[in-house]
Amino acid sequence: MVDSFGRRNTDDGAARRWRLGWALGGAAVAAAAGLLVTIIALARRVTGQAADIESAIEGARENTAPLFEIPAMNLTLDRVAAGVRGARQRS
Repeated sequence: MVDSFGRRNTDDGAARRWRLGWALGGAAVAAAAGLLVTIIALARRVTGQAADIESAIEGARENTAPLFEIPAMNLTLDRVAAGVRGARQRS
């Protein structure tokens, strides 16, 4: 463009660069916002899965708790067996 004094106006290029910069900046902000929303959605999903996993582990703990009584039961059975053997030997 030429101004009223016949000089070439170079503000056109600067204005284009400003608009391009604003557009690129807006695109970067939109991309960051999209990623943030995705991260939040995934975090919520992981939280829900963690609650399910925790309840499953608690159920497994309750189901396997009797296994920890096996050593005491074995000791009692050994004592009974020893008593039976002693009674047989005495008779």
